[in-house]
Amino acid sequence: MSDEQTAAGGEDTTPAATVIALDADAPASFDSAERAVASLVAAREKAGIPAESAEDATAEEELSDEDNGAPPVEATAEDQETDPAAKPPLELPRSWTKDRAEHWAKLDPGTQEFLLEQDRKASEAIRRSQNELAEERNAVKAQREAAEKARQHYEAQLPVLMRELESNLQQSFGDIKTMDDVVRLQSEDPFRFQAWQVHQMRLQTAKSETDRVAKENETAQQNRWIEHVQSENAKAVEFIPDLADKDKAEKLTLRVARELLPDLGFKESELAALANGKERLSIYDHRIQRLFADSLKLRDIQNAPKAVVKPDLPPVQRPGVARAPGADKAALVQSLTDKLSNSGSEKDALELLIARRASRRAS
Repeated sequence: MSDEQTAAGGEDTTPAATVIALDADAPASFDSAERAVASLVAAREKAGIPAESAEDATAEEELSDEDNGAPPVEATAEDQETDPAAKPPLELPRSWTKDRAEHWAKLDPGTQEFLLEQDRKASEAIRRSQNELAEERNAVKAQREAAEKARQHYEAQLPVLMRELESNLQQSFGDIKTMDDVVRLQSEDPFRFQAWQVHQMRLQTAKSETDRVAKENETAQQNRWIEHVQSENAKAVEFIPDLADKDKAEKLTLRVARELLPDLGFKESELAALANGKERLSIYDHRIQRLFADSLKLRDIQNAPKAVVKPDLPPVQRPGVARAPGADKAALVQSLTDKLSNSGSEKDALELLIARRASRRAS
C-alpha cells in the first residue's frame, strides 16, 4: 500500500466502493461492450452518481485485448447478418423454377428464409397428402379385390348348390312326379308335404339367383365387347383415314361384307356372331391366313421399284456426214438380196419383195 492510501495509525483510508445495482430486467451477460456501458450509465443515473466523461466511459473500450487480458469478442449472428459476404447465398425453394433465380437473388435474406420455410411446409403437406391418398387407394383396392374374390366364390358355388338341391330332391322326394302325387302327399302326409314345399322354395330361390348372376355376367360381357369395338375402331382410323368419314366408312364396310369376306369363305351366320362378340376366331383359321398372304402381296407390290419409262426420242445421230434419205432401205434390200441368193427360201423372197416396195415408196 502507498502512503496516500493509509493513515499514520495504519488504518485504511481508501474510500468505500459504491455498489451499483442493475435493473431487474437486465440480462445476465452482454453480447457487446457498448451494451454493457450503456446499461452501466443508466444504472449510475438512477443511483444519482454523476456520469463519467466520455473519455473515462470509453477508456475500457479503447484498451486492447493484450492490455486488459480479455479474450477477443467473437462475431455474433447479428454482426454476420450485416455482412452479406459472410453468409452463403440460400438456394432456390424446391417449388421454384431455375428461370426465377435472378428474382430470388434480389430478395433480402429474411424474405428468402421465410419463403424457404413456407416452401418446406407446403412440400411436407403435399407429401403427407400424397401418402394419405396412396394409403386410401391401396385400402380401396384391397377392398375391391376382396369383394371381387367373394363374388367369384359365391357365383362358383351357385351351380354346386343347384346340383345338391336337385340331388336331395330326387333322393327324398323321388316319388313325387305329378300333380296327383302332390295332392296325395298333402292329404296323406302333411308334414312331408311341408318339407317338400320348403325344398321346392329353396330350389326356386337358387335357380332365380343363378339366372340373375348369368344375366349380369352377360350384360357385363356385352359392355366389355362394346368398349373393345370402340377402342379398336379408334385405332383403325389411325391406319385407315377413310374410316373417319361416315360415308366412306360405310362403303368400305359394305365392300368387305359383300365382296371380301364371302370370297374368303365366311358365312353370314359366322359374320353376325363375330360382329356381336359371340364367336371367336383363331389366328390359324385358313381364311385369316389368306388375308395375311394377300396383305403381303399388296405390300410387295407397293414396295416394288417403279419401272422407268423411257421417253420416245428420235435416234441419236452420230457425228459425221449425214446419210442420204433411203440409204437404210437400200442397204436392207441389198442385204436381203444376198440372203435370198444363198438360201433360196420363199420367206426370204417375200421379205425382199416387201423391202423393195418400201424402198420405191420412199424414193
